Amino acid sequence: MTIVSQLVLLVALLLLWEFGSGPPGQPGVFIDIFAMSKPSEIWGALATYAERGVLWSNIAVTYKITLIGFVIGALIGFVFGLVLGLNRYLAAVLSPFIAALYSTPRLALIPVFILWFGIGDGSKIALVASVVLFLVFFATFAGVKDVDSEILDRMRLMRANGFDIGRKAILPSATNHIIEGLSVSGPMALVAAVTAEMLSSNSGMGFLLVRAAGQFDTAGVFASITVLAIMGSLLMGVTKVAETRLLRWRATPRTN
Repeated sequence: MTIVSQLVLLVALLLLWEFGSGPPGQPGVFIDIFAMSKPSEIWGALATYAERGVLWSNIAVTYKITLIGFVIGALIGFVFGLVLGLNRYLAAVLSPFIAALYSTPRLALIPVFILWFGIGDGSKIALVASVVLFLVFFATFAGVKDVDSEILDRMRLMRANGFDIGRKAILPSATNHIIEGLSVSGPMALVAAVTAEMLSSNSGMGFLLVRAAGQFDTAGVFASITVLAIMGSLLMGVTKVAETRLLRWRATPRTN
């Protein structure tokens, strides 16, 4: 029933947009077509992109940058979060430096990444990785810190080695935090990839969006935004499914 209501609302909004758009001043027009376009023209722009072969290729480029940057940033963030979570002294020493790096706007790092990695995919992947890194790092760090100290003490009394403690106590206890960090960082990775493409790229959905805006192609702009919204929704759906599967081991609360 919820899905039906959502579809009805979507169709109603699209129809209202379609028939309420037009040149300003005409009867019944309350949406400026030059500023908002209309669904039929946006669909036409999407069809044109597909016919020219630029739609799927640019989607693939954006997803490639997103996924590579996500994997690199997640791995680095997980390792650093695990190490600093286990070593409180090292975490205290590095905390002001981590806070300074985290508070630095990511867009300010783009010129540095271009100098280091060039204007190709390397600089864009670096930006995505820098965004994902901190999100996963803080989630992992918080998860490791929240591990019950009594469990660790009991395992040490049982002469468990560091590997067993990490595998059987720390990682299971911190899994919730880590998975939540990965879920949040997935969509943010896409945002970072598109932002990088908008600033310096000749391919990708960010580039397609900027090019349409430069040509005052309103339908093309909204077509690109529509594709990005779908891409983001699919990415969130995948991360949600992955989160559900990875956390299946959690015990469900008992009801009387």
